[in-house]
Amino acid sequence: MEKEQKSSKIFTIMNADGFQGTKEQFTHGKELVHSIGSIRYCKAEVFKDCLIGTMRIPQKSEERSPQISFGIYMTKEELFFIEGSGNLKQWIDKQTDMLQDIRSPQQLFLKIMEKIIEDDIFYLSYLEKELEEMEDILNDKIPEDFFATLTKYRRKLSELNAYYEQLTDIGELMQSGIHPEFMQNTDLWCGYMHRTERLQHYVQLLRENILQLRELYQSQQDARQNRIMGILTIVTTLFLPLTLLTGWYGMNFAYMPELHWKYGYCLIIAVAILVVTLEILYFKKKRFF
Repeated sequence: MEKEQKSSKIFTIMNADGFQGTKEQFTHGKELVHSIGSIRYCKAEVFKDCLIGTMRIPQKSEERSPQISFGIYMTKEELFFIEGSGNLKQWIDKQTDMLQDIRSPQQLFLKIMEKIIEDDIFYLSYLEKELEEMEDILNDKIPEDFFATLTKYRRKLSELNAYYEQLTDIGELMQSGIHPEFMQNTDLWCGYMHRTERLQHYVQLLRENILQLRELYQSQQDARQNRIMGILTIVTTLFLPLTLLTGWYGMNFAYMPELHWKYGYCLIIAVAILVVTLEILYFKKKRFF
């Protein structure tokens, strides 16, 4: 167990093995040990004398940095962080401003929750800009990796949508005042909940943009196929009369005068050229191409 010297030992960082070895000292410690075995979402549960929960912060940059996940055990006197994936201690050490003037574990927990969404609006704005650039590219041509890239953004937005929904549930729980002696700053928690709701709405708008991009991509594909089918149709129509001529004179009946006429071959060539020319003029007049 590693005790932090800041903020008069209001919080403690422990690794999973250390917490599991001392779980009997914590009320509902067994439940938390089970939860931190595989942290897949954010949640919080309030009991009479403690709050337990798990946090999973998704990757919010294009860097290959690992996700941060950790467990939480909070009493009225102290807040325990149980390390999961990622370097939790390093992340908390960077938040030095967050630890100033902290007077209670509840206040620190709120600061932590506010900190993890502090710059999220900038990341969502970055995603929006990326989607707008994809739309501009799609208007000019269809990239080969477009659908794979679109799928990547769709999965990321689905993950963020679930993430903000879970944070909203935690904020709603904390501001509800289920346990007044244990929970504090209910008004601040209400503000936090509204922030996460706005972030979730932003994500939902981006997901709608994804759907519009997918529809635009599909319409571009349909238009491309229609152009190809149109070209094939025109080519087929152009050569259909020629096919008739070749089929007709390919029968080789004995009394077909053109077969023995010395200008018959030239006549058929002239007729073929005339037919194709008339067809092209007709198609242009009707704006078929």
